[in-house]
Amino acid sequence: MNLIIDQGNTLFKVALFDENELISKSRFTYSDVNLFYIWLEEKNEKNLNIIVSSVVNQSIDLSNLSINRVVYLNQLTKLPIVNGYLTPETLGNDRLANAVAANTINPNQNSLVIDLGTCIKYDLINSSGTYLGGNISLGLEMRYKALNHFTDQLPVLKPSQFENTYGVDTESSIKCGVQLAIENEINGFIDRYSQEFKPLTIFMTGGDLKYFDKSFKNHIFANSNLTLIGLNEILRHNA
Repeated sequence: MNLIIDQGNTLFKVALFDENELISKSRFTYSDVNLFYIWLEEKNEKNLNIIVSSVVNQSIDLSNLSINRVVYLNQLTKLPIVNGYLTPETLGNDRLANAVAANTINPNQNSLVIDLGTCIKYDLINSSGTYLGGNISLGLEMRYKALNHFTDQLPVLKPSQFENTYGVDTESSIKCGVQLAIENEINGFIDRYSQEFKPLTIFMTGGDLKYFDKSFKNHIFANSNLTLIGLNEILRHNA
């Protein structure tokens, strides 16, 4: 059984895979790490292959687990794709995992992954299985907070579903300006790369996916588990 541990800044996600099948997943805060041990104990899995992907210095104690092998993902980890990024030591693990997942789901094809998280990340992998790179843009909440931080009177708003095409008051003007701008940005990158990489398959993932997936549902493969799938493939490649 494969255990995936994806450590973010405020919480960590975990998942159990049997080969390439996702069996169970959950998420925990670092202050409640004991809940993770309880969750795993309830699964009663032995001889775990584990991959740890982390963006924080905080480690999770694995000493009491039944472990076959542990892989700590870094720039030296063997990959099932070719990493063409010029500075692999600066490449985020989530971007790399998303590219691996896209190549696994869509082998021998050009893919663009759009990850709607704290930042919006665009990552390209070509039909030869080479990760090319991509773009990093401001995320949804970051944009809302920036409008408040750099002005005297604009409020901080929370993302929400809406169907307006223009604002009729300050709140709706901000929401249209922020969220429609992201939609237009996404469409712009899709149009640009669809001309350069033909044909191009589009994947979308991330915590803010729920605010945008309906806008692109006709030609986007939305998958909230994309990063976990990619980490599992990297683990399988090493274990």
